Amino acid sequence: MRMQRMLTVVAAMLLALVAVAGCSRSIAGTAVPAPSGEAGATATTGSDDGAVRVGTGGLKITVYLDFLCPACKNFETTYGADITTAVRAGRLTVEYRPVSFLDRLSASGDYSSRALQAFLEVGRGSGTDATLGFVRSMFLSQPQESGASDLTNAEIATLAGASGTGDAAVAKIRDGATGVDGKAVGAANLKLLTAAGGTGTPTVLHDGEQVSLSDPAWLTKITG
Repeated sequence: MRMQRMLTVVAAMLLALVAVAGCSRSIAGTAVPAPSGEAGATATTGSDDGAVRVGTGGLKITVYLDFLCPACKNFETTYGADITTAVRAGRLTVEYRPVSFLDRLSASGDYSSRALQAFLEVGRGSGTDATLGFVRSMFLSQPQESGASDLTNAEIATLAGASGTGDAAVAKIRDGATGVDGKAVGAANLKLLTAAGGTGTPTVLHDGEQVSLSDPAWLTKITG
């Protein structure tokens, strides 16, 4: 039993370390406003200024992620359910700011940007459950970095529909007609991440400061 407990603790530590390691790149620049236009349209769930917001109560965190980032997948696997629970309970508001610097490591050359476009479309008015469900589904279906293939727009649209996104939004995602410039929004969010001192994904901010993801209790300390 003692050995089993030790192995459990080691496994938990390794998961935390993987999430902390992150997907990094050298980034430089200053913060600029996110592109205007369709990407800036406000919605009931909260998709505006290049961000998707869920929740209306409690304290706020900002999460920077890239949908092709393996460490972001580990972050979602480790903390996604607890984040969802806290949001539903009114103890947490989350602002997701997707970036797309891993486009270059996708088979299509633009996977991160297309995933970003779909996410902002889902966030425009699909509701909290559909939005968080889409995040989970995207990471469960995450293609490999530098892999031979990634998800098509039609496949991403299917995931959106299965998560509860409305038919009109699903059709826009499938047809690549969201009106969102994924590369521009990703670049703008990347500059905001840089301005906050971030060097990769996932990065979580609370009260303008980076949260140490090496602490497994970071979320509990914020939500109480």
